[in-house]
Amino acid sequence: MISRLATFSTAAVVLCSLSCQSEKDSYLVLHTDVNCDVPRVYQLRVTVSNPGTAQFQKIIPETAAGELGFPSTLVLILPSSRSGAIQVQVEAIDNKFTLVGSGTVSGQVVAGGRIDLNVQLAALATAPASSGSVDSGQSGYPDAGTTGPPESTAGGGVPFAQVAVGKESTCAIRSNGSLWCWGSNTYGQLLLPSTFNRLTPVAVGGAAWNQVACGQSHSCAVSNQATLSCWGNNGSGQLGAVPGSAAAGQADVPGGPWQSVAAGLYSTCAIKQDGTLWCWGDNTNGTLGTGDTNSSAVPIHVTGQGWSQVSANYLHACAVKTDGTLWCWGLNANLEVGTKSQFPWSPVQLSGTWAQVTTGLYHSCATKPDGTLWCWGGNLSGQLGNDSIPVLPTSQTSDPVQVAGTTWQSVSAGQSHTCAIMLDGTLWCWGSNSSGQLGDNTVNLRSTPVAVVTSGQTWAMVAAGVTHACALATGGSLWCWGDNSAGQLGIGSNDLREIPTRVAQ
Repeated sequence: MISRLATFSTAAVVLCSLSCQSEKDSYLVLHTDVNCDVPRVYQLRVTVSNPGTAQFQKIIPETAAGELGFPSTLVLILPSSRSGAIQVQVEAIDNKFTLVGSGTVSGQVVAGGRIDLNVQLAALATAPASSGSVDSGQSGYPDAGTTGPPESTAGGGVPFAQVAVGKESTCAIRSNGSLWCWGSNTYGQLLLPSTFNRLTPVAVGGAAWNQVACGQSHSCAVSNQATLSCWGNNGSGQLGAVPGSAAAGQADVPGGPWQSVAAGLYSTCAIKQDGTLWCWGDNTNGTLGTGDTNSSAVPIHVTGQGWSQVSANYLHACAVKTDGTLWCWGLNANLEVGTKSQFPWSPVQLSGTWAQVTTGLYHSCATKPDGTLWCWGGNLSGQLGNDSIPVLPTSQTSDPVQVAGTTWQSVSAGQSHTCAIMLDGTLWCWGSNSSGQLGDNTVNLRSTPVAVVTSGQTWAMVAAGVTHACALATGGSLWCWGDNSAGQLGIGSNDLREIPTRVAQ
């Protein structure tokens, strides 16, 4: 067998900055060779990290056009100046987005100097043949300097069934029950052994899943066995475990059987199959609905029965019962709880009959059984969607105001924007658009609904996050847009997108 050796040589140039100058970019020059036991390589995922700086990751090329030739040379410009110890991990990906090989190298970057490093890509011990399919029920990630099970980075064409978005991460469940996550993994919110960010979906192993929810820096999911697990940041006990425990691992929430879960910024609420509602985590703003501000690392029962759907955020939470009544609680600084009271720490009922509710940072929205859509709370960015209310800092209302139209089927509130789907499958967004999170190919704020740019697809589900959003098309394809600084769009790069872009399959 003829060896296809590859040499990755990395050079990083960092210049010291003067008091009146900004830091110069760093440069990585990579030269690669690949051992003959590595299957055909179509893309390289390069991760650069060093203490005290944000991790940098890039897929090269962003879209695979054919098998990469080796040896080859790449030049990368890092987003900021780097100095000190530096580590580079290079991973080989085949044409099915499967991880088939990797190599790591480390050295020292001197400000104003240059570093040359060599990386040789070797096949993973258990890497599948390039022509094989990926077992979506298995996942793993080789930590720096080691080899291990390959990450499952392709779904074999299995359609998506549900999506959830956090601050800088996204998780989705495919129709076969497999769970996939991508984006920021700083706190282990992707449930992967390392804390590297991911630019494309990676399979989370374990159970078959029914529903997933993403918070600020943690995630939770209900399995098809009605068990509930949470992982990621546990600084406030939002995983349902003692703070500090399971900080980067999985915690099984006691109780159940569970029906559904909602992840707030630093708290979590879930409904059991018996219709009882339970919340845990940070309670500084009364978001646990327990009548006080005492935080809890274990589930606390929220008064009442017959709960069917819950939504949680940083300042407040809302939930709907099977009888159509709507209840909200928490800090009411912007009237997002729907009452004039400032501290409704126990559920307060809003008048009317309701179908579904969603909570943003300073506002809330809900649909009624008749297809109308209503929003209330803060409207600084036009997130209420009613242009008759001035977009001013003082623009707040505790009374729900109707969004134009009478055929809305679902709604999702982001931090300062809102997206909703009509019965005809059209998708509309409004509010803040600083990162293109409205999907209308602009960054212009909108105080009334604007149609999201499509490629002819109709939509079944939308999830709005802090500054990005994702939506599920009726055929099972998944699309994301907006901020992508941590790879939360799942498109293989960190590029911001102002229109829906299909998530890597």
